Amino acid sequence: MADSENTIPSLVASAWRTAPPVLRRFAYWVWSIGFVAVTLSVIADARNWWNGLQFTTNIIAELVCGMVALPVALVIIARLAEYQVKELEQARLKTRYAAALQQMTGSAQITNDYLQELVQEVASSTNTFVAAAWVVDGSLTDPEGALESAHLLQAQMESQQWLFYERVMIPLRIEGNQLRVLLSERVNNGEQTSERLRFERLWHNLESALRHQKVTMAAGYQEFARGVPTAHRAVRLRDAALNHLRSVDQLQRYCAELAAFATPALEG
Repeated sequence: MADSENTIPSLVASAWRTAPPVLRRFAYWVWSIGFVAVTLSVIADARNWWNGLQFTTNIIAELVCGMVALPVALVIIARLAEYQVKELEQARLKTRYAAALQQMTGSAQITNDYLQELVQEVASSTNTFVAAAWVVDGSLTDPEGALESAHLLQAQMESQQWLFYERVMIPLRIEGNQLRVLLSERVNNGEQTSERLRFERLWHNLESALRHQKVTMAAGYQEFARGVPTAHRAVRLRDAALNHLRSVDQLQRYCAELAAFATPALEG
């Protein structure tokens, strides 16, 4: 069933309502002259005033037709043409949006796969450190294991590793920002969609998690750089390691949600 707002009668009525007042006054004025001309022409035709004036009658007929058609062309046909252009633009926008959505989803999936591997690595080193740095009778259960895993965790939190995060996120940011622009265009074109708010929430969560990851890595690196793990520092080191693991896991979960964003969006 056609949308009641997109039928020809509704478009004609809308075109007339939204036409500038000066244009509507012009239409009334031209139609009034045309009506008078038609009336006089009918009277003249009934009284045979047109004998031998075939050329003149043709000119008058064309002028009357022009008086009727000109306002219609200015007000209604122009609006119908504008509507057609808008429909074409919306179709192109949907095509661009679908392509951008697929590209962003691919980038998000690649980033998510990398983060999943990273979560496993960080979880392994964190679990090893937590087990080795457990304090029993005032000393670490496995000092050598704690030192080895501490060095590994420190390497996972250094600034070079953070730059690696940034490089991994670059493609996702490019595709995501492009998708945000297209979502804004859809809203500006009058589309009623909840996808923009949902995507903005996901994007905000991902960016916040990335900023939190940077702060957590810097704090953890400084904590592990203070020296050899000891029983006195064991609690702070374990907290730093666990916070790092939680931040990486949170970043991966938000990235997975962003990768899954395409499924309902494409179906919609």
